[in-house]
Amino acid sequence: MKLFIQGIVLCCTGLSMQSFALGYSKDFEVCMRSVSNQTEGIKKCQIKELKIQNKRVKKLYKYTLKNANPIEKPLVEQMQSKWYQQRERACNLTDKKPRNYTVNHSSCALQMTLSHADMLEVRSGNKVLK
Repeated sequence: MKLFIQGIVLCCTGLSMQSFALGYSKDFEVCMRSVSNQTEGIKKCQIKELKIQNKRVKKLYKYTLKNANPIEKPLVEQMQSKWYQQRERACNLTDKKPRNYTVNHSSCALQMTLSHADMLEVRSGNKVLK
């Protein structure tokens, strides 16, 4: 009986993990494996993934804003604006064009964007990306 319950828990855990699209895209993982620590290659992979994650953030933000009650909408807008400012300061993004970022800039921006997208996705109950 104990083995049966453990099997059910493992199955449910696997299903719940599949229901969320949290984290990096599969293409990013493949890209990073193919560049083998070449700085320019890493930067290209990061910038490509940053574009994907930026689109994800925008989509999730629009969904969150659309589904927020009228009292929450200004707070959601303010949160998003503050987050963009924080990312720019933390990652020193003086140039708005990702292709001009250094590896450090793109890495920082990607990490912050991925975290924000994951947070928005969890808050939305993963309803947007399905």
